[in-house]
Amino acid sequence: MAAGPDLVVPILRSGILARQFCERVGFANVEAVFERCFYLRSGDDFLCIGEPDIGNGPITLIANPGSLATVRSVAGQAALVCNERITIANSVRFALDQSELWRLFDWPVCPPLDRLTDTCAALALRVATDAPREGLARCVIDECETAGSAPPLGRIARPRVALLERWVSGLLDGRATSAIASREAVRGLIGLGPGLTPSGDDLLIGALSALDAVGESEAHAAMARAIIDVLPGLTTPLSAGFLRAAAAGHVGENLCKILSLIMTGDIDAAIALAGKVGHSSGWDMIAGILTTLRIVAAPRWASAAHAVAFS
Repeated sequence: MAAGPDLVVPILRSGILARQFCERVGFANVEAVFERCFYLRSGDDFLCIGEPDIGNGPITLIANPGSLATVRSVAGQAALVCNERITIANSVRFALDQSELWRLFDWPVCPPLDRLTDTCAALALRVATDAPREGLARCVIDECETAGSAPPLGRIARPRVALLERWVSGLLDGRATSAIASREAVRGLIGLGPGLTPSGDDLLIGALSALDAVGESEAHAAMARAIIDVLPGLTTPLSAGFLRAAAAGHVGENLCKILSLIMTGDIDAAIALAGKVGHSSGWDMIAGILTTLRIVAAPRWASAAHAVAFS
């Protein structure tokens, strides 16, 4: 690499895990190239380099708009990585020295439980009418439990989602669960569905984020441990990286916005954004969010109503 690269692309923002990747990795390979982004891989770790419209994220470096159009032929190439730059095949250099660090913003305050219950009901109605048949969004609402009404993936997923629901409900009620039961609650969903990020993985990431957003730290930690325990070999390497990040509390900007909009009651905006995230990933994340928020709200709201009635 005696000569300089043909193109230098400034990085505008970097996720916290992307920064760590650049600090500890020396060499990586271009694993996959898409229209608006591409991925570097080193072992089990991934780094995404993309344009602003993909959204910020923990493993993402955001470049100038339009700057990746000329670097789509880098698939399979080697990359030299260091703190201040990433050079691919000596043809393009991504400069990190002026990039800003992006972090997950604070979740909104959890609404009162009666309002959260109403929000979940409104979200379930929108899922019933607007969610695609692909993915898992429809299988978490009662309308799709009728035998034969769901597509094959939904029919497979429904009992597995029900198992997750019972387990999370037990966690929030303070019931002790064994390590085996914890692992079984998530095992059936990890890797379920086609694609680089299977629907079951996206559902679990949505569920983890919802537990974090409502302050259920112990339940979040229990789900994170269960996912990490069973993760190796069950899903794609890229999706496993996203699950590990979510288990550590790191999720992307689009999911943050979707969940925050739901918690503040702006269902229309949440649905609109979810439809722009992947083929069904946004909807699958909503499936995990809705599953979790209904569990958070329903038993506690019932207990509160009971207490008022007999006070």
